[in-house]
Amino acid sequence: MNLVPPALLASLDLPAILDDLPIGMAVLDREGRVLTVNTALERLTGFTREQARGVPCRHVVRSGLCQCSCPAEEPQDTDIVNRLRRRIPVRISAIPVRDVSGQELFRLDLVEDLSAIRDLERRLEEPGAIGKLVGKSRAMERILRLLPAMAQSAAPVLVVGETGTGKDAVAEAIHKLSPRSREPFVRVDCGPMSPESLDAALFGRGQTGGEISAGAFQRARGGTVYLSDVGELPDALQARLLKFLDEGTMTVAPEGAPTPSHVRLIASSPSEPEELVRANRLHQDLASRLSAVRLHLPPLRERREDIEFLLNHFLGFFSAKFRKNITGFTPKARLLLLAHDYPGNVRELRNLVEYAVMVCPRTSIPPECLPAHLLNHLAVPGGGT
Repeated sequence: MNLVPPALLASLDLPAILDDLPIGMAVLDREGRVLTVNTALERLTGFTREQARGVPCRHVVRSGLCQCSCPAEEPQDTDIVNRLRRRIPVRISAIPVRDVSGQELFRLDLVEDLSAIRDLERRLEEPGAIGKLVGKSRAMERILRLLPAMAQSAAPVLVVGETGTGKDAVAEAIHKLSPRSREPFVRVDCGPMSPESLDAALFGRGQTGGEISAGAFQRARGGTVYLSDVGELPDALQARLLKFLDEGTMTVAPEGAPTPSHVRLIASSPSEPEELVRANRLHQDLASRLSAVRLHLPPLRERREDIEFLLNHFLGFFSAKFRKNITGFTPKARLLLLAHDYPGNVRELRNLVEYAVMVCPRTSIPPECLPAHLLNHLAVPGGGT
């Protein structure tokens, strides 16, 4: 039997070799304590190799197998709970490394992140949807096709659309489809808030003793910061945001030094950036940078073919949520719902269906189970159901 010479083994840079692997790996001693972990497992669990070293594996990987079938010599699918208490689907297998006499020297635990596969499976199981985005119209199909490509870029994204069209859901979907999906998604509403509070919410605030109260850019780390209603940002914060986009650095008030930040920025607005510039609500330079990738969400009245699809989608969702056997709408209730213009867009439609399912005692929703303001706005032709 040809053995690898000990001198060659000693010369190998094992940590560097493990760091080149695309899946998580932990090296454990015979007692199940961590000797080292690679970079992929650091990202997955949130624990650095220094923090993990010497700790029992069950306190680092924290999987559902720890109490029943560890080590998993046959690959097994389970979940782990990372340091941020996120539950992540994984596939774990163990490889014992033995000497020539068969004595186990150490064990390699392989931890493969299945998040992308599970997301893809869910999208395939739910036609016409990605995450919370649902639609079958040509406009929505185009948006659903664009999102995976947008997610692979690091460029800023500006999502434009009326209230209720799904801007928040688009931002979250882009993050979840991206390589940053394991990192935090941090949302900041740029609406009514004092400039000082908004500055601290975005960039953090220096404290006595040199400590920093973390803002969105610190909490997101390598993830995504999403700014809702970006046109509400004060001028000074727009300048700081432009500096971040130009230089990739940020400073913490009052006298912090510039530090690199690798987050991706997504912003949204109910108005087109050109309108915001004309109204002196958005600097031209910032508007240009934010619009590197722009996505327009059409209002529901411009994609009416989605209304019936959405009615059925949310009916099924809320019937299951409230454990009710409601299979549809009566003909006149459906006519009312199809005739409505939905000024509040998808959010309004969802709320209407949730209310109707909640109050309806029958298997089909009649007009009288719809909100009163809808019945007042659209007269029920001929009465009855």
